Amino acid sequence: MSLSIARLGDLWGDRTAVVDDEYASYAELAARAEETAGRLAALGVEAGDAVAVVSRNRVEVLTLLFAARRLGAAFAPVPHRLTPATVTAPVERIDPAVVVHESAQRDLVRGFDRTRSFEELRHVDPDPREATPPAPDDSLLYLHVGDEEGGRVVDLPARAVVANCAAATAGWGLGRRDCTATLLPLSDADGLLRFVLPLLTVGGCVVVQRAFDPEDVAVAVERHGVTCATGGPTEFRELADEGAAGTDWSSVDWLATRARVPADVREAFPLPLVRAYGRPEVGVNVLRGTAEDPDAASRPFPGVELRLAETEVEERAETGDATVGELEVRGPTTARGGLDGASSDGWVPTGDLFRREDGAYALVGRVGERFEHAGEHVHPRIVEAVLETAPGVVAAGVVESADETGGPAPKAVVVGDVAPGALREFAEERLASHEVPRAVEVVGALPRRPTGELDRAKLRRQFETDEE
Repeated sequence: MSLSIARLGDLWGDRTAVVDDEYASYAELAARAEETAGRLAALGVEAGDAVAVVSRNRVEVLTLLFAARRLGAAFAPVPHRLTPATVTAPVERIDPAVVVHESAQRDLVRGFDRTRSFEELRHVDPDPREATPPAPDDSLLYLHVGDEEGGRVVDLPARAVVANCAAATAGWGLGRRDCTATLLPLSDADGLLRFVLPLLTVGGCVVVQRAFDPEDVAVAVERHGVTCATGGPTEFRELADEGAAGTDWSSVDWLATRARVPADVREAFPLPLVRAYGRPEVGVNVLRGTAEDPDAASRPFPGVELRLAETEVEERAETGDATVGELEVRGPTTARGGLDGASSDGWVPTGDLFRREDGAYALVGRVGERFEHAGEHVHPRIVEAVLETAPGVVAAGVVESADETGGPAPKAVVVGDVAPGALREFAEERLASHEVPRAVEVVGALPRRPTGELDRAKLRRQFETDEE
């Protein structure tokens, strides 16, 4: 497996690599990357530098990635959805030799030195250089993660990027006849590493959606024979609302999602929305559900080692004994460091709690989400998943509140047509006693992130109470 666009151009030649406003073959993409590398070199970019890009999805973004690699530089896609206030911190951490941007993002990069629009970059006379690809442990990809206080930047060396692509192609069974459409931004780890970059290493095709539009996605699926795509709850909700049932999905083998999707959305598609788990620090292809159990990230991808740290054992009526702990990952897909830095033996913590049972893994929630009630751990996502199966419940969130003694207790915040008493009775029949919400509040909507996932920080600020 190779990320050398020159080699890929030689291998796949006239095969279509990228569809944007026009079709670009592998040979054409290789030629553009070589020319762009020369333009970057003329701007002073050298091995060890970083090249940042602020843009919507475009073929130029992928061209820059391969151009940066040709020079031995790191490629840093910065989310264009950031604001002038939140974009400063990640760009300062990256310290790029140049910030390339599309014209529409000019105001977002106005405060930075060494910027070039795509149009301006095309007018730079190339300085031809011999290719100096990065060594396996050299930085190749800087990914911005999160938006709290500017978020953080994850450093993926070349060996981790290649290993992520290898895990994806093996785990999803990707080949040169496969095609994906970009439902997520290429600055998003899932958007770039789930299918897009892996497909380009095996001769597949990428259909670029500059901005997500459900009608455009439906057209791309039918016109280009898309076989795989990844998205979040928001994207699949919009596709469902726009009439997913009217789209011909017969070419599609995989629809992957990184977060739990409501049942009514899943039912709108003629094939399962398979849950996939991974984080930039450990690789985005770590666990994958199956068509039989699509909502659980259950089995590891090839080449990934897993363990649960600080485990606890839960006695559950439905599942028997299950081990719960923070998931740690070891293997070639991991970044230079994890959320808290890799330990000396190479295990990288994810910050996520998982339940392991019979060799399968199910996400329980973030480490910081759990709290104690009646001497037992309460995992909000477990309670939410049960509550969302109750008649009339559209969505549920669980926060830490107070019981009659003043101690911590679960409180449910739900959207839907349901009586609090009836929901408590429903929960008592299906949850352990310490998990049953002591209070239920019915609201019009829950706070959500741009990805469609529940915004737990806002949920806690709005609904956590110290007393009932």
